[in-house]
Parts: sequence; structure tokens; C-alpha cells
Amino acid sequence: MVRAGGKMGLLLVGGIVAYVLVLMAQTHAAANLCDSHAVGTTIEDLENLDGTSFLTRMGPLDVPEDPGTQRVIFCAGLTMCDTSCSLEIKDRVVKDARFSGY
Repeated sequence: MVRAGGKMGLLLVGGIVAYVLVLMAQTHAAANLCDSHAVGTTIEDLENLDGTSFLTRMGPLDVPEDPGTQRVIFCAGLTMCDTSCSLEIKDRVVKDARFSGY
């Protein structure tokens, strides 16, 4: 019985460590994506703008307040998109690159 509890404890610790590592990788990927697409960067093909395997892409979405501008959001799934990189693009040029996270 004690051995089974020890194995379950090791599995639990391993699961927590894996969760934290993936969470850190997602946060780091979102921050790097915003850093690599700074304001003024030219985006050649908006439809093929990819993030990494750690981030989920949403968009391009039209920005109602600014006609002609599109927003692409890359979010970290484990944080329920609390950690994300949001790019606003107009005429293939990044107007705003905003990282939000913790």
C-alpha cells in the first residue's frame, strides 16, 4: 500500500512539473513572438503568420475602431488566453505588438 502511494505521489509531482514547464514555454513563446514582431515590422503574408506549437492563433480579425487594421492574437492555452501576444497590422506593417501575461 505504501509503494502504491509513493508511485502516485511521484506521478503527481511529475504531472505538476510537466504542467509548469509547458506553462513557462507558452509564456516565453508569446513574449518572444511579440518581441520578434515589433512595431514597424513588415508582415509579408498575414494569412500565413504562424506562432509556435505552444500558442493558439486567432484571426486575423478586423478592428472596428480602425478600418483597414487587422488583429492577430496568439494565446497560451494553459492560461485560458490570459497570456497572449496581440498584433495589430495595417498595410502589412505592425502598428501595435502587445504582450499580456504574468
